[in-house]
Amino acid sequence: MFDLNKVAVNIIDPARYPRTMPYDPPEKYPEYEGNDLDPDNIVYAGVREALSSLGLDRGNFNTENWNPFREIIRPGMTVFIKANTVTHEHSDGKDIFSVIVHAAVLRPVLDYVCRALNNEGRIIIGDSQLYYCDFEKAMENSGIDKLLEWYAGRTKVSFECFDLRMNKACRTWLYGRWGRESVEQDPRGYRFVDLGEDSYFKGIDPKRLRIAIASHKNMYRHHSGGRHEYLFPKSFLESDVVISVPKLKTHRRTAVTLALKNFMGIPALKDSLPHFQTGSISEGGDQYIYPSIRKRVGTWLHDIIQTSPYMPVKFIAAITKRIIWDSRKIIPFKDDISEAMWYGNDTLWRTLLDLNRAVLYADKDGKMRDTPQRKWFFVLDGIIAGEKNGPLAPEPVAAGALLAGFNPVAIDAVAATLMGFDINKIPLIHRGFENTGRRRPVFNGSQEDIRIMDGEFEFNLTAFSKRKNLKFEPHPNWKGHVELDQ
Repeated sequence: MFDLNKVAVNIIDPARYPRTMPYDPPEKYPEYEGNDLDPDNIVYAGVREALSSLGLDRGNFNTENWNPFREIIRPGMTVFIKANTVTHEHSDGKDIFSVIVHAAVLRPVLDYVCRALNNEGRIIIGDSQLYYCDFEKAMENSGIDKLLEWYAGRTKVSFECFDLRMNKACRTWLYGRWGRESVEQDPRGYRFVDLGEDSYFKGIDPKRLRIAIASHKNMYRHHSGGRHEYLFPKSFLESDVVISVPKLKTHRRTAVTLALKNFMGIPALKDSLPHFQTGSISEGGDQYIYPSIRKRVGTWLHDIIQTSPYMPVKFIAAITKRIIWDSRKIIPFKDDISEAMWYGNDTLWRTLLDLNRAVLYADKDGKMRDTPQRKWFFVLDGIIAGEKNGPLAPEPVAAGALLAGFNPVAIDAVAATLMGFDINKIPLIHRGFENTGRRRPVFNGSQEDIRIMDGEFEFNLTAFSKRKNLKFEPHPNWKGHVELDQ
């Protein structure tokens, strides 16, 4: 049996993705059943080495019987692949693979999943992107669509790939912003998962909860009266195993977006995903630092924009809100923080830890259980990573990093440390350790229990932080508040 607190780290050089689809392995490995090779594909080799470092099916490694997911996946299961394909474009037009995963990282994962399923079972690939993003273009730009076409007819395993969102954005004729149109592609439907009293939002004023792209009235319906619910696709809930493939990049609200954050792309409805609490710190919120009448009025106008059914009203509110925000050029705000895009965000980590617990403990009908209902595994793509203005407009970093492991808190702790960040300054990560030993923990153990496999060597977090530090620059609103002390 493998150690669930282990994380494998593999830094490949040169840090680049292979160019030739279907991203075949560089050599004829004993377990590889194909004949085509790509000598330049060191990504495949890097993923394989990471799986080996974790001790998966250790006794059969380098033989034709090696089946690394043998203890995780059995024939006949449904395996859900959650790759980070949050958007179809880099907001500043730079390398898209600093934002989303590359299909070359998925190729060895899918090969070994198919091997474990042994021609019996189903693989579902999906993502719930930002409202305004194009799912089909993201699949095309990542290379995932062509890779899945290549798999067709090569295995009896069933493949499905679809947009997990219930609705997506569309342009409106007067307001000029985003309306909503139905998607609902999951053939199995959707189901709410209610964490109730176990939610991290217990005790938080639900009237303050917001996400900028949806009505606060809808948010209140999902987070009030002891109810804290999130809408999940049933195709995910009915899965037996989830393999998450996140990116290595910074984030404006959570410092980093890694394994824990990747499950933000599971819920089908954004309206129930709190991102911030209205008001300043002294007013009980985290939306901005200092009290501001102008910002308070701007929030009121934004609520009108999101709730009014009348386009002329939305239009007038939007223009007025823009004038108020632009007034800072004449009379500056005490801070330029908006929508809690800063190190003081005390909201989004709650949403994400709620989601991670739902991913692990919600049964096929969406009811929370006290024991894990599915297994999970993680392969993190940091070949090209992102720093500074993440998650949608980061500066590309040729990091060459591949990580693999069994737990999202452990993966995030190691990845953030590798980036040069102090995990005790990142609420999303250090809060993930806090419910150890309690009901429905995301991680069992402490930071000291994490073991890092780096080649032939094993380290704890403290030793690893001294061995490797990629010195990522954090988001500007986190700079000086998250870096490791040198």
